[in-house]
Amino acid sequence: MPRTTPSIMSLGAVLAIAACAPMEQPGADEYDTTLANVDTDRACFFTREINGYSNAPESPRGRDRLYIATGVSERWLLETWGSCPELDFSLAVGLDARGSTSICTGQMETLVVPSAIPDTLDRCPVRVVGRVIEED
Repeated sequence: MPRTTPSIMSLGAVLAIAACAPMEQPGADEYDTTLANVDTDRACFFTREINGYSNAPESPRGRDRLYIATGVSERWLLETWGSCPELDFSLAVGLDARGSTSICTGQMETLVVPSAIPDTLDRCPVRVVGRVIEED
């Protein structure tokens, strides 16, 4: 019976561990210019203050983003978590805040988007990234 040396066994263990190491995602080191103007400290807005939305630049990882307008001149950045295919074509969106009256930075919420199928809605998970800092 052949005998294996400890160094060969150690090399095999190192290679097995290296094969399990997480790989860096493409674009992980990209600078996200959109986040440069977003305050990610915990802050909240009331759902009754929402008065509009607009598209925001896509994240470096390809996630859709949108701005929610509240109050007179306040905007919040939201980012989808998963597929939200109808978002790019929708003229209206809503937030299903599960009966909550306020939404805060870091929270996961449900974005409701009218579907291409009549009388149906798509539900897309979104994360509230933060409040947009308006430049003077």
